[in-house]
Amino acid sequence: MELTTTTYHQRGEAMMTQTVLPFKLEVTNETITAHAGLVVFGEFVHGLGLNALVNRNLPKPGSGAGYAPSAFVEPLILMLHGGGRSLEDLR
Repeated sequence: MELTTTTYHQRGEAMMTQTVLPFKLEVTNETITAHAGLVVFGEFVHGLGLNALVNRNLPKPGSGAGYAPSAFVEPLILMLHGGGRSLEDLR
């Protein structure tokens, strides 16, 4: 899904590009996970372009069937931000 972006300029300075998040937040009485707010942080990470940066600067997989480096780094960042303390918490 392609997101629409708009860049605003003020007094000749370029400002950060704004995007529309591909989800809506609503209030509910249903039981949800305590880590539901991680989706906002995950979108922030994507907005920063961290995945592309990680994929450019970390070694590529040794085979054509390997995973991109960001497939390992992103879950690790989200786990640590969500309160995880060890790699075992990813499981």
